[in-house]
Amino acid sequence: MVLERSVPGDGVQLAVREWPGSTVARDCRARSTLLLHGLASSSHIWDLVASRLAAVGLRVVAYDQRGHGRSGKPSSGYGFERTTADAASVVRRLRLGRPVVAGHSWGANVALELAVRYPRSVGAIVLIDGGFTSLHERMDWATARRELAPPDLAGTHVDEFLGWVRSGLGGGLRVTPEIEAVAMSLMHVDREGRIRPRLSRENHLRILHGLWAQDPHELLRRVRVPTLVLAVRPAEGDTIPVGFLRAKEQAAAEVRAIGGPVRFQWATGIHDLPLLRPELVARRIVTTGDRS
Repeated sequence: MVLERSVPGDGVQLAVREWPGSTVARDCRARSTLLLHGLASSSHIWDLVASRLAAVGLRVVAYDQRGHGRSGKPSSGYGFERTTADAASVVRRLRLGRPVVAGHSWGANVALELAVRYPRSVGAIVLIDGGFTSLHERMDWATARRELAPPDLAGTHVDEFLGWVRSGLGGGLRVTPEIEAVAMSLMHVDREGRIRPRLSRENHLRILHGLWAQDPHELLRRVRVPTLVLAVRPAEGDTIPVGFLRAKEQAAAEVRAIGGPVRFQWATGIHDLPLLRPELVARRIVTTGDRS
């Protein structure tokens, strides 16, 4: 059973979901896990991973980050100072101790900042296809704002949106009702069946600017807890822009050179790895926690 509640963050109410964990596999040392979703996503992207973690005895918590899902949507506070304060508040108020914090995409960048800003609130971190590449080294802010702005989906009919989901994820991911539910958690649907993203365009761009300005490699050199960077590369035959893949490969080499508590691994799949390969993601979270 998934428990739902509202928890105060840093001046914002956060919609939190918790999987209490089974009574089996109590030898696992990582007794709690905090899961952070990416930009324009929601806590539901973790559903397939969270159920697997709970099945091996972990207490699992995920929440909609500010501006997303069913959490509060202020018009400011989208830099890492406030998003990490939100995460630290959840850890403290739910008495998670020093959890393994796993973040996907932008959520990985939040997890990394959390480990540096609040080291006593984190036992280990897992960064899933995020938190290791630098946007500002690849493009200026004007370019990032233009190329990475969200698509205008407001007013699209829900059937058209779900059709795009079914055709757009790719990578061998079969779109089940569970995957459709994840996609629908990102949207409001009006009486005519028209959608509107829960994350506003303005707040999306505020987050994007903070992401663009961040220096993940400098943060990785400062982290002191066990850290796994789990990056995604495409399967043979899948397409990805060559320049983007080269940037990831260069960043991977730089991460490997850091050493210490920071490890790097590739996984084959798509960016939304928690949906495509939830078993792999859950295993990596558990094994990284065992190192803490």
